Amino acid sequence: MKANNIISKIRTVHWTRRRIFTVIGCAVLILCLVEFYSIWLSRTRIAFVNFQPIALQGFSQANDNPMISLSDVPVKDIKKLGNYDIVFVNGMGLNITAEQREYIKKLAEDGKPIYTTMATNPDNNISNLTTNEIVMVQEYMMYGGKKNCRSLLSFIRHNIDGKIIFTGKAEKPQSKPNNYLYYPAENGSDDEHEFLSVDEYEQFMHKNGLWHDGAQKIIVTGQITDPSDLILALAKTGRYNVYPIASMTRLREYAGKIRPAAIINLAHGRLGDDMVAWLKQTNTLLFDPLTINDLKENWEADKLGMAGGFMSQSVVMPEIDGAIRTSALFAQRKDKNGLLRPYAIPERLATFLQTLDHYMALRTKPNVEKRVAVVYFKGPGQASLVASGMDVVPSLYNMLTRLKAEGYSVVGLPATVSEFAAQIRQRGMLFNSFAAGDAEKFMKTGYPQFVTRNQYEAWTAQSLCKDKAAEVDKAFGAFPGDDNLLKTADGRLAFACIRYGNVALLPQPMAGEGKDEFKIVHGTDKCPPHSYIAPYLWIQHGFRADALIHFGTHGSLEFTPHKQVALSDKDWPDRLVGALPHFYIYSIDNVGEGMIAKRRAYADIISYLTPPFHESGLRDTYQQLSKKIRDFDTAQGDKQQLRKDIKTLAVKLDLCKDLDIDTNLLKPLTDDEVAQIENYAEEITNEKVTGTPYTMGVPYDDEDIRTSVFAMTTDPVAYCRYNLDRMKGRVGKLGKAAFNDRYLSTAKQTVTSLYDNESGVSDRTICDIAGISDAELQQSRKVIEWKNAPKGMLAMMMAMSKRDKEAGKDGMAGMTGKMKKASDEVPQAKNTPMAKFMRYRMRKMLAKGDMSQMIDVARSEEALKKMGAAMTKKKSGGMDMAGGSSKPKYDRKEVEMAEAISQVETALKNVGAYRRMLHDCPQAELASICNALNGGYTAPSPGGDPIVNPNTLPTGRNLFAINAEETPTEDAWDKGVALAKATIADYRKAHKGEFPRKVSYTLWSGEFIQTGGATIAQVLYMLGVEPVRDRYGRVNDLKLIPSKELGRPRIDVVVQTSGQLRDLAASRLFLINRAVQMAAAASDDDFGNMVKDGVDESERYLIDKGVPPAEAREISKYRVFGGVQGGYGTGIQNMVEKGDSWDNDKQIADRYISNMGAFYGDRDHWEAYAADAFGAALTRTDVVMQPRQNNTWGALSLDHVYEFMGGMNLAVRQVTGKDPEAYFADYRNRNDYRVQDSKEAIAVEARTKLFNEKYVKESLKGGATSADALAEMVRNTYGWNVMKPKAISKDMWNEIYDVYVKDKYNLGVHEKMGTSNPAAMQEITATMMETARKGYWKATPEQLKEIAKVHTAFTRKYGASGSSFEGGNRKLQDFIVSKAAAAAEAYRQDMRRQQQTVADRDRKGMVMKKQTVQNGDQMEKTGFNGLYVVVIVLVVFIAFAVIIRNKRKKL
Repeated sequence: MKANNIISKIRTVHWTRRRIFTVIGCAVLILCLVEFYSIWLSRTRIAFVNFQPIALQGFSQANDNPMISLSDVPVKDIKKLGNYDIVFVNGMGLNITAEQREYIKKLAEDGKPIYTTMATNPDNNISNLTTNEIVMVQEYMMYGGKKNCRSLLSFIRHNIDGKIIFTGKAEKPQSKPNNYLYYPAENGSDDEHEFLSVDEYEQFMHKNGLWHDGAQKIIVTGQITDPSDLILALAKTGRYNVYPIASMTRLREYAGKIRPAAIINLAHGRLGDDMVAWLKQTNTLLFDPLTINDLKENWEADKLGMAGGFMSQSVVMPEIDGAIRTSALFAQRKDKNGLLRPYAIPERLATFLQTLDHYMALRTKPNVEKRVAVVYFKGPGQASLVASGMDVVPSLYNMLTRLKAEGYSVVGLPATVSEFAAQIRQRGMLFNSFAAGDAEKFMKTGYPQFVTRNQYEAWTAQSLCKDKAAEVDKAFGAFPGDDNLLKTADGRLAFACIRYGNVALLPQPMAGEGKDEFKIVHGTDKCPPHSYIAPYLWIQHGFRADALIHFGTHGSLEFTPHKQVALSDKDWPDRLVGALPHFYIYSIDNVGEGMIAKRRAYADIISYLTPPFHESGLRDTYQQLSKKIRDFDTAQGDKQQLRKDIKTLAVKLDLCKDLDIDTNLLKPLTDDEVAQIENYAEEITNEKVTGTPYTMGVPYDDEDIRTSVFAMTTDPVAYCRYNLDRMKGRVGKLGKAAFNDRYLSTAKQTVTSLYDNESGVSDRTICDIAGISDAELQQSRKVIEWKNAPKGMLAMMMAMSKRDKEAGKDGMAGMTGKMKKASDEVPQAKNTPMAKFMRYRMRKMLAKGDMSQMIDVARSEEALKKMGAAMTKKKSGGMDMAGGSSKPKYDRKEVEMAEAISQVETALKNVGAYRRMLHDCPQAELASICNALNGGYTAPSPGGDPIVNPNTLPTGRNLFAINAEETPTEDAWDKGVALAKATIADYRKAHKGEFPRKVSYTLWSGEFIQTGGATIAQVLYMLGVEPVRDRYGRVNDLKLIPSKELGRPRIDVVVQTSGQLRDLAASRLFLINRAVQMAAAASDDDFGNMVKDGVDESERYLIDKGVPPAEAREISKYRVFGGVQGGYGTGIQNMVEKGDSWDNDKQIADRYISNMGAFYGDRDHWEAYAADAFGAALTRTDVVMQPRQNNTWGALSLDHVYEFMGGMNLAVRQVTGKDPEAYFADYRNRNDYRVQDSKEAIAVEARTKLFNEKYVKESLKGGATSADALAEMVRNTYGWNVMKPKAISKDMWNEIYDVYVKDKYNLGVHEKMGTSNPAAMQEITATMMETARKGYWKATPEQLKEIAKVHTAFTRKYGASGSSFEGGNRKLQDFIVSKAAAAAEAYRQDMRRQQQTVADRDRKGMVMKKQTVQNGDQMEKTGFNGLYVVVIVLVVFIAFAVIIRNKRKKL
C-alpha cells in the first residue's frame, strides 16, 4: 500500500513535470511564433512627424497594403514613437525641445529605423538608415506620385522593416519633371495628367472641353496643398481657363507664355524678386488663399487661426511678393487611414470664387458702371474726419475728382472742396449716445440711408451664420437695436451715407453702442451692433458695390472679433468684407496696424505719405547756451564760471525743471549735469517735427521736400561717418554739441552740395566723404550682398533654377542636388536572421557615429565608402538646404563696418531720388488707387517712418512686414543688449547702485517690424537668455547666458503686448514665456536670480488673494499679458477722458489690470484669464519701458502712449505702492538707439510742438486736421497727468493757457480755430477745465474764468461739439457753468439741445415718421448738392408767391 502510494506520487510528479515542461514548451513556442510574427510577418507601423498633410496624402492614397499602417504623430506626442517600426521626420521647421530631441536620438541609437529629411537645424538631423536606403527613400519621395509612394511603402516594409510576406513589389523610382503643367487626376487614376509645355496643355484643354473662348486665364500653383477642388471648381464655372502649374523654377517662363489675369499661389514661402518684377511689369494679380493644417472644427474654434513658422511661410512671405487675400480656403479631414487630407471648404470655396469674380470684373467692367463704397473715419459730433497724418477732406475730394476724371460716375460732386466739407458735416455724421437731440436733427435734415427689417434679415441670411445673427440680437436687442438713436417708428435703421452717382461715402460706424460705445476703434470682445453691421451689408447687397475702400489710417473693421489670422465664416471682418475687393488707403508709417487690416480685413494696402519733416526751428533760442557748452567741452575759459553761466541760462530756459536738476544758482553743475543739459538742448534744436498734414494728390512744397530729404539723409551720413571714425580709432566718444559741429553740420553741407546734382555720385566721392579706401567700399558691397542673399526655400529654389539651366534639362537635379542616382533595379535586401541583425547593429552605430565598430561590421572597401558617404551626408544635414552654394562668412565687426559704409553710400546716392519721389508720390498714390480699381497689381513695399527707412518710398504700394520667426535679428539682438545695459545703468545711477528687480516692457507691432524685435531682445537679455538661430537665421530655441558671463543678476520682466503685436508674432510671445521659465529655473546664481525671487513673490501674492497653492504656483510664472478676449486696446482711454466716470486713479488702475489680464504665453493657455494673475506679475516692478520707433508721433501726440505706458505705470503704482521709473527705448535713429526718461520725452515734444510758436503757427494754417492734432496733444497731457502726475508740471498747463487761451504769440488762435475747427478749440478748453476740476492743475480763478468764457463763447457760436470728453460729462459741464458767469445759462441751454433724450422726444411725439425723413437713395436720384438746394428753394418760393398772388386776385 505504501509502495503504491509512493509510485502514485512519483507518477504524479512525473506527469506534473511533463505538464510543466509542456506548458513551458508551448509558451516558448508561442513566444517564438509571436516574435517570429513580429519580426518577419507583422504589420509595418510607420510614423510621420512634422509632415504636411499634402505630403502624407500621396502615401495614404497609395497605401493598398493592409499590412502597412500610417500614422501622423504630432510633435507633442513624440514620446509615443517607440510604438512604431520606422519613423520619418520632416526636419524643415521642426521645433522640438531638447528632451524630445534626446528621445529620438535614443530610439535611433537603440536601432529603430529613423530618417530625417530636410533638417533646417543640424541638431535635428537624426538618421540611421544606410546609404542605399537613403538614396532610394530620397528618390521615391522627391519624384512623388502614387506609384512612387506605393513602391516606397513596399520598400520600407521589405528592405527596412525586414518583413517577408505581403511586402508588395517595390518598382524602381519613376522619375518625373521638376516643372510641368497638369490637370487633376479623375476616375481613380493613379496620377494626374502632366504636360511639359503650354501648347501641349492647351491642346489637352481643347480636346477635353476645358477651353472657354474669351475666358480669363488663371494660373494655380503652389505645393502646400492639393488644389484639385479649386481647379475643378474654377474650370466648372466656364468663366476661366485654368492652368495648374507644378514648378519651383520655371513659373515666370510659363506665366510669360500664358499671360494670365491672375495667379493663385497656394504658398509656402516666396516666389522671389524676379517674379515680383514680372507681376509689376504685367500688372497681374497674385492671390494667396490659405491652407489650414487642422480639421475644420478645430480651426473654427482656434482663437489664433494660424501662428509660428506655418504662418510665416503661408502669410508673411507671400505678402513680400505682393500677394493679397490671405483668407482660409483649405482645411483637413481624415481619410480611410486616419490621416489628414486637404480639401476646399465648400462655403469658403464659394466665397473665394465670388471674390475672384469681383476682382476679374474690375478688369473688364467700364469705369462708369463700377460702384465704389468709400468708408472714412471720424469721431462723433462735430469732430473732423480723421486719418493718421492726412488732411482727410481735401484728400478724399482729390481722390473722387481723380475717379471722375477716370470715367467713374461721381454725379453731384461739389465744385469746391469747401462745399464738399459742408456736405460731410451735414450728412456724414456720427453721434454719441448722449446726443439724441443732434441725432433727431440729422434724421430730419441729413438724408440718411435706410434699411428695413426685411432687407436686413435677407442680407444676414446671405452673409452670417445663424448663431452670429442670434448673438447680435442677444447683445443689442432685435433689429434695429435697443440703444440705436438712428431708427424710425416703423422699425427701419438709418445710417449716414452720401451718394455721388456710383460712389457712396459712409462714416465708419461705431463698433460699440450704449454701454459699449467706449470700445470704438480698437475692437471689442463683443459682436458689433446692428448699426455697425447694416452699413457693411448694405454695401454688399443693397448698394451692390464692386469694390470697398477704407480711406485713411485707420478704422475699426479690422479690430472686430475674433480670430487673428486665417479667419473663418464666424469671424466678423470676414463676413463684413465678404467677397468684395477691399482697398485700404493707409499711412506708410503705421505698418504694424496696416498688417492687421491686411490679414484680418483682406485689404490691399495702398500707402500714403506722412506729413513733411522739419527741424524744430528753436536753434536760435538755445544758441547762447550751446556756445557756452562748447566752450566748456573744449576747456576755453574758466570752467567754474562756465558752469555758473550754463546753469543760469538753463534755469532761465526752464531746462533744469525738465531734467530734475536743482535750480539753485549757487549750487554749481556737475560734469554729468552739464552733459545732460547739452544733450537735452541739442535734442530740442535737432528734433524732427512733422509739418501740416499731408493732402493726397498734392506734392509737398519745395521747402518741405528739401527739409524732408535732409531729415532722411543727414543723420545716416553723420552717424555712419562718426561710427567709421570710431572703428578706425580716429575719434573718441563725443558729446552732442561736438558731434553736431564735427559731423552733423558737415553732413548737411554735403547733402546741400548734392541736392541739385543730377549727375550722380562717384565711388571716389563716396570714399572721400566716408574716409575710406576703394577696397573698403568694394568689400562692404560684398558683405552686404552676402548679408541680404536669400535664405531657406527661396535660396534653394534659386540654386535649383541655376543648376537646371546649367544642366540644360528639366529633371530633378535641383531638388536632389548631388544625391546619388539609384541603380536601375531596386536593391533586394536579404531578410535572413543574420542579415537583419547586421542591419540592426549598423543602425545603432550609424546613430552613434561610431566608425570603429562599423569597420568591424563592414569589411569590404565598397561598404566602407558607403558608410563614409552616409556619415558625411548625416553630418551635413542631408540635402543642401542653402541651395548648394558655399557662401563666405563675415564676422560681426566686418558686417558693422559694411553696414556703416552702405548707409553712407545709400544716402549720398539717393538725395536726388528721394527729392523726386517725394514730389511724385501724391500722384502715384492716386494712380495706384485707380490701378487697383481696375483689377491691377499693387507692388509690395516695406513700411515705417520714411526718415528711419527711406525704402518705404515711393508710396502707393502694398505694405508687408517681417518674418517673426527670424526675430530678434542679429542686429536687433546687439542693439537690444546695449539698450538693456543702458536701462540698468540709468536705474542704478538713480538708485545708489541697486539693480532693478523687474522691468515692464510694452510690445508694439510697429516697433517690432521696424527694429526686427529689439524690444524682445531687451526682454531676453534682462532674463539672461539668448536666442539660438538655425542655419537660416530663424530663432526657435533659447539658451541661458551663464551667470558669470552675464555678470549681474537675472532680472525679472513683465510684458504687455498690444493686440496687433500679438496677432503678428504669437510665436515670439511663446519664446518669451519659455525664457522666463528657463531663467526662473536657472541654478547658476552667482549674482542672484531676481526672476526666481519674482516668481516666489507672485506666488505669495496669489495665495494671499485666495488662489489655491497649486494654481498659484503655475500662474506665478505668467509674464506675458494683453487685452482680454482678444481685444486690441486697454479699454481705459475713454474712461480716463470721461472724468465723471471715476473718482480716483485706483479705479482706472483696477480697470487696466482687469482689461489687460489675459495670458498670451503659450498656445494651451492662450487668452486665458485668471483673476489677479496680472497683478501678481506686476509685483516688484521698478521700471516701465515703452518703445518709440517713429518720428511722426511722440509721448504727447499719440494717445496710445499714455494709454499703454501710462496705464502700466499707474497699475504698477497701484500694486507696489511706488511710482516706477518710466523710460522710452528710442529707436528713431537706427545708428543711435538710446534710453530716454519719460518726463524728458514729454518735455521735448511740448517744447518743439505744443509751445513752439513756429509749429503752432503752421498748425493753424493746416486746417481742421492740424487743429485736431493740437487738441489731441492737450488731451494727452491730461491723460499723462492722470497716469503719472510727476511727468506733468503745473508750468505746462500755465503755458498751454498762455498759448491757446491768451494767444501769447498773437497768432489769432481763436479766430483761426473758429474758422477751421471750432470743435478742436472746445476740446482744448474743456480739457483744461477738466484738469483743473480733477485737481491736477491748480489754476487761478482768473484763469478758470477766462477759459470758461472762451469755451462757452465757442459753444454759443458754433454749437456743442458732441465730443465724448465733454458731451457726456455732466460734472464737467456744471463746473464750466460755475465759472462761466453771465454765459452760464446760454451754455446750459446749448448742451440741453444736444442732449435731449429719446424719452423726451417720445413724450413730445417727435419720433421720426416715415414721411418726415428722406432716404439717401432718393437724394441720389436728384443729384443732391448745394446748387440744387438753392434751385429747389427758389422754385418753392416762386410757386408759393404765385399761389398767394392768385388767391389775392380771386379775393
